[in-house]
Amino acid sequence: MGQDGEIPEGIVNPYLAVSALVGVVGTMTLLPLIPALIELRRKSDAAPLNVIQQHAGEIRYFAQSFRSYMQELEPVLRQCAASGTNASGVLPHGDEYVALGRGDGELLQALAERDATHPVVIVAGVDLLAPAATTFSREVFSSGRFLGGEKSNYRAILAEREVHLGASSCVMRWVHAVGPLTAERGCKLYGRASSDAAIRLHADCSFLRLNAPRIEIGEAANPSVLPATSPADLSPQTTHRFFHDGDFEIQPDEVIRGNLVVRGRLRIGSGARVSGSVKSTKDMTLENGVAIAGSLISAQGMRIGRDCAVHGPVIAEHAIFIAAETCCGNAQNPTTVSAPEIEIEEGAQVFGTLWARESGRVVLRT
Repeated sequence: MGQDGEIPEGIVNPYLAVSALVGVVGTMTLLPLIPALIELRRKSDAAPLNVIQQHAGEIRYFAQSFRSYMQELEPVLRQCAASGTNASGVLPHGDEYVALGRGDGELLQALAERDATHPVVIVAGVDLLAPAATTFSREVFSSGRFLGGEKSNYRAILAEREVHLGASSCVMRWVHAVGPLTAERGCKLYGRASSDAAIRLHADCSFLRLNAPRIEIGEAANPSVLPATSPADLSPQTTHRFFHDGDFEIQPDEVIRGNLVVRGRLRIGSGARVSGSVKSTKDMTLENGVAIAGSLISAQGMRIGRDCAVHGPVIAEHAIFIAAETCCGNAQNPTTVSAPEIEIEEGAQVFGTLWARESGRVVLRT
């Protein structure tokens, strides 16, 4: 610095340099935030997302869409079925298809063998009998029955009559049957499985989302047996709501006329009856022979014993275990059973929807 306090030429003022550096860093930091700040002030994108609710909530959405898509091939299918011949072509979205006029096991075997390199959509105007240990990585449609062999893998199946999956088979996306849908021991249903008639799952089957007028678990399930106690039997004379802080136990054979909310664990003794709905903030246990006219809701886990009857929705935030001979819902009033994890014993029944959001499994009765 000179004698008069001025900075000599060629020397940069350090304060100006620091200020410039701070300004540049601040600008670079704020630059990515400018669109967010503008949106915060103008709110031009505040409308909710346009979610297709049919896609989100209807379990049969994919099957219905595929059926509509297959309507273009109806003339081809009728001709193939009448003449007993086969045809091939390309669908509007670009996938190749093979239309079958007869349930030719040799042709299906050949299509399965080349599936890894040349998969095709299979459509049939007749019943299909698929060989064992085969893979079909495109959709399969039958205007009759679909009978699959053991240890087979499918992307999706639609049948206008029955679907029967051989033991240890797997469906990756969805399967729908207008008639009964049966999955033999050890099948894996990773997506949506539905039927307009009934679903039967055998031991060691795994599932995610099932829907049918009646879901039977194992051979022991007897569709003619309905809960002995109907909602009308449990209708209260007046509507009461009972609250309890802490753990609570309903004694065996006790009758509760009204709704019950428990801020803690809940145990319902054998043979007890509740005319309303039940909710607990912790684990809930139903012993054998319990009847609930309304819903069961647990903020944690739930265990339902044998020979119970629950007429309303059954929902848990953690896991649900359902023992043999228990029935959820009925033919006149279907319901929903839902939890992240569900284990259900052979012999149980659900009328409506059985939805394991993470994993569901059929277990042998203990």
